[in-house]
Amino acid sequence: MLSRDGEPGEGRRKTMARPASVRLRPLTRGERAALAAKLRQASLPARLHRRYRLISEVREGRSVPQAASRAGLHPQNAYLWVRRFNESGFQSFERPNNPRGPVPIITARQLQDLLGTALSSPETLGLPFTTWSVRTLTAYCRKKKLIPPFSDEWVRRLLRKAGLSAQRIRTWKHSDDPAFAKKGGASAPSSAAARRDRRWSASTSGARSSAGR
Repeated sequence: MLSRDGEPGEGRRKTMARPASVRLRPLTRGERAALAAKLRQASLPARLHRRYRLISEVREGRSVPQAASRAGLHPQNAYLWVRRFNESGFQSFERPNNPRGPVPIITARQLQDLLGTALSSPETLGLPFTTWSVRTLTAYCRKKKLIPPFSDEWVRRLLRKAGLSAQRIRTWKHSDDPAFAKKGGASAPSSAAARRDRRWSASTSGARSSAGR
């Protein structure tokens, strides 16, 4: 049986062992102010409001099970949130359950550096190969600190969103013929790719500005 917010309901409470008693530590002046502000915040999601209300109810002298009932939380989870507050304050109250899920933030400059490197010749950068793979591109950009410590999969997603794929990253050819570049043998980023870079950089910059508000 589940309660209204998806927590284990009354049907399971009889079989679950009660956690060790947890006492709420005193709140600092800043924490008291933050708590009052959060409880007044109309746009706060209900699941987050329940966590803050729990702390408020316990602070007023109610037991954790009593506070859990008034806040709409299962007692097991209520003990968990009181313990988390005691350890780190409100820092973890609004942290995503899966912090690895969202795409990491990357600046417009970092994205430009990534795409510019992807569209460049590895040989011109002193590397002993002529084509990029996602793995070698990621390793090079991380080593040069051009991007945050992203995984290969994150870089693959960024390239795909910018309209590039491993197959579309150019194979760079090399020749000692001075006229080779004029003949079209040496590749350069296309105007379409440059436009993609500018659009993606602008959208990334705009997203970061919105997030900063």
